[in-house]
Amino acid sequence: MPAEPSNQLRTRILVLRHGQSTWNATGRWQGQADPPLTPLGLEQARLAGGLIATECPTFDVVVTSDLERARVTGQTIASVIGCSDHRLDPQWRENDAGEWQGLTQTEIRVQWPGYLEAERRPPNFETVASTTSRAQAALDDIVALNAGGCVLVISHGGVLRLMHEHLSGGEQRFPNLAGSWFEHTPTDGWKCGSLLFPLQLIADELRNTGAVE
Repeated sequence: MPAEPSNQLRTRILVLRHGQSTWNATGRWQGQADPPLTPLGLEQARLAGGLIATECPTFDVVVTSDLERARVTGQTIASVIGCSDHRLDPQWRENDAGEWQGLTQTEIRVQWPGYLEAERRPPNFETVASTTSRAQAALDDIVALNAGGCVLVISHGGVLRLMHEHLSGGEQRFPNLAGSWFEHTPTDGWKCGSLLFPLQLIADELRNTGAVE
C-alpha cells in the first residue's frame, strides 16, 4: 500500500483528564498546585489503561503534564498499554488558579463573595486566552514531532474543557479519566473527534455482567 501523502497525514490525539487527586476528593481548587493521586485515582488509571489497551488504537507516545496527578496517571496507563515512550510537557499544566488554589468553593464564597456566581476570577487567575494559547501550542508541537501518529495526552479538566470549546464551539465538562479525541491534517487543520469516558464504559460493562448494581 502506498504511503499516505504528507499533506494528508492525519494525526490523532486522545486527551484525557488525570485520575482522582487528593484535592479532587476534598473539593479543593487545584490549579497548578501539585496534590498526588488518591488510591482510587491510581486504580482509575489502571482501569482506564485496560480499556484503552483493548478499545483504542496503539499509541506511539504518552505525553503528560508535569504535575504529579497527570504524570502518574500517564505513567500508569503507559505501563498497562505497553507504551515505553513517555514525555512530560509543562504546556499541558492546568490553568493557574492564583489565590484560589487550595480553597474549596465554600471558602471562595466567603473570601471572594459573588465571584463564582458572576463567573469572575481573582487577578492572578490565568486567563482563558493564555491557557488556550499554550494548549494549542502543545497540540501543534505534537503534530510537529509525531505527524501521522497516534498520541495519548494526560492533562487537566480546565485545559481539556477550554480546548474542546475552542475547537468545537461546544461546552463539555470532563470528570476524571474522561476526554476527547482531537485530529489534525495539514489541509483541514484541527477538529474535535469523539468524546471518551472510559470509566463510564467500564461501569456499564460491569453492570451488564451483574458485577455491580
